[in-house]
This record gives sequence, structure tokens and C-alpha cells, in this order.
Amino acid sequence: MNTDDIRRLYAYTEWANHKVLDAAGQLSPEAQQRETGASHGSIHGTLVHMLSAEWIWLERWKGTSPPGLWKSAEFPDLAAIRTRWQEIEADRQQFIEGLTNAALAEVINYRDTKGNPYSLPLELQMQHVVNHSTLHRGQVVAMLRQAGVQPPGTDLLYYLLPR
Repeated sequence: MNTDDIRRLYAYTEWANHKVLDAAGQLSPEAQQRETGASHGSIHGTLVHMLSAEWIWLERWKGTSPPGLWKSAEFPDLAAIRTRWQEIEADRQQFIEGLTNAALAEVINYRDTKGNPYSLPLELQMQHVVNHSTLHRGQVVAMLRQAGVQPPGTDLLYYLLPR
């Protein structure tokens, strides 16, 4: 894994996240927040979880370990989620632009939300975040389909193919 790979993976993640946000915007706020029994309750809850996880990992890479993820209630609607995500993407882009291959190999210490200490190379942590977002985008896609919205194709392959 090198900086070009990381940049590509995060460009893909942002592209796919935007597609899912746009698709969720086809639903009413009530439909976005409707309980589905999924791991984070609703489309809204799952999007907030994804947003929170992307934020908390970025903070860890910058040297702080926040004690918890954000709650769905902190984001009243999709516009609030989108606005905060844009801020995180801009902050993360600045972080990624400053990366070197050597920095990717460095072990980064952090604490999880329960205070437990962990250490992993930065590149593995960054791969985890992309994978985590992919997992939850798949859940959102399933919920969108159940709500009657044709979900977007968000596979990495669709991002890589010429458009």
C-alpha cells in the first residue's frame, strides 16, 4: 500500500458516499429515519454512524482519541449530515495530501471509545475505514431498496471504470 493507493481508496469512498447520500435524498425525512431493524436503526442512523466513524479515525490519526461517536439526534436531517461530511472530507484530504509512504508504515497508537489502547500501522487503519464505510454503504443500499429507491452502484469497480 502506498500513498497513491490510499488517495485512490479515499477518492472512491467519497464518490460512493456522495452517491448514497444523493439516493437517500430521494426519500422523505421520515422515511430516512424510519426504523428498519438494521444495525444502526435507519438510513439516517447508519449514515450518522459512517460519518462518525470517518471522523473519529481521522482524529485518531491526528493524535486524539475522542471518547465516543456522534448520536443520530445531533444531525436533524440529511443536509446536516452532508454539511458535516464535507468538512470531514476537506480535513481528511488535507491530512492525506501530507502523507508519505513512510508515514503510512508508522504505527499509530489510539484508544477505542471504551478507552482500550491499540496500535496498528496507519495504512491498516486507513484501509479499515474504507472497508467499514463500504460495509455500511451496503446496508444503506439495502434499506434504500426496501424503501423503493433504486440504489446507486457503489462498487469500487464502478468508480474505476471509465465514465
